[in-house]
Amino acid sequence: MDEEYLAILNELKESSRTSRELSAKLSLSKAVVAGRLAPLVRWSCIREAKPGLYEITEKGLGALKTGIRPLVEVKRKKEIVGPRSQIPDLVYEPVNEQGVIFLFAKYHKELGIEYIEGIQQGFPDAFGRRKIGKTEYEPVDIEFEFRSLDFENHEHDSNQCDIIICWEHNWKECPIEVIELKTALAKLIETSKRT
Repeated sequence: MDEEYLAILNELKESSRTSRELSAKLSLSKAVVAGRLAPLVRWSCIREAKPGLYEITEKGLGALKTGIRPLVEVKRKKEIVGPRSQIPDLVYEPVNEQGVIFLFAKYHKELGIEYIEGIQQGFPDAFGRRKIGKTEYEPVDIEFEFRSLDFENHEHDSNQCDIIICWEHNWKECPIEVIELKTALAKLIETSKRT
């Protein structure tokens, strides 16, 4: 552990102090002290007894003794999953837009989009080419949504997009083409099982 961290812990071992007191006592700038206090709090080596008044904790005493910062417990985020999927390479059905993007990238040709020319963070999310003849391709602008109605909820302009790719199509009055992956991929899988 850096000497400045240890010096702060050593001062706090004596008594609770403010960042201003620590700065004066250790001849460190306020910025350096502030930059050291935040990680010490995050590592649970110190805590604020009152707003702006810091005190050492048991973990801080241990770190002072060993010179090694304690490991921070990271709480693992629980993954939310959908029902079991019948789609190859996907264990669970999508529960968000990212799952839609994954499936589209994997099956775009089978869904009629011959080329993906780009994917971006802004609206529309993607642009590509759809085959319309033996050698002709038309450009298509694509927006990914988990549910088609999300397109309207996000206030996207339907004049600036050709296709919504979604998992669930729940927008009956939708003014543009929608490819509902839940249905389209089920048909593709069923067809491939027969052949």
